[in-house]
Amino acid sequence: MYRRTVRANAPLIALLSLLLLSGLYAWGCSRVEPAVQQEEEETGKDGSETKDDRVTVTLYFRRSVDTKDLLSPMQTTVIGASDPYLTAMEQLIKGPAEGTQLYPVLPDTVRVLDIDVADGVCTVNVSKEILTDANQVGVSASGEGLALAAIANTFTEFEDVDKVALFVEGVQSGMIEGRFVEDFWGHMGLPEFLERNEEIIYQGP
Repeated sequence: MYRRTVRANAPLIALLSLLLLSGLYAWGCSRVEPAVQQEEEETGKDGSETKDDRVTVTLYFRRSVDTKDLLSPMQTTVIGASDPYLTAMEQLIKGPAEGTQLYPVLPDTVRVLDIDVADGVCTVNVSKEILTDANQVGVSASGEGLALAAIANTFTEFEDVDKVALFVEGVQSGMIEGRFVEDFWGHMGLPEFLERNEEIIYQGP
């Protein structure tokens, strides 16, 4: 009687074992899948981090005080940026925020072609619009001086930058669309290096 009972229940026991193993396998899979999805959300589908990078830079723009034009610092934070030097130049070209008492010093059509920092020198290569579209910000001796000083003062805010070498389309001299690069806007001219100028920084509130 005992042997017959075992034979009769053997298919049932096998079925229950199979169902139990299937349940354990499904439970195990459901535990792994959310972890994979979470990793994709954190790193993105291409494996890159989705956390926003933030770069804070100090820029210098023109400020009119009585009858004199000076440079005034403005700090800005850019979300999604990773290169602080490129960010600084692009934001300087973009101009100050609306509603301030500040004015742009460079044409907003200028493009940054290349930028590099080595041995205390920040080498900035920009497009020809810095010459051809200068009328946007006013071509004058004071405007030219402020533009060059704004570039120098902005980059020397970085501890590893002592001076700036500005290039236009890869050169510091020669002619571009009928304009001599070394003359810049026709007043002060473009020196080999731009150095910080503290004397034209606005000291008021």
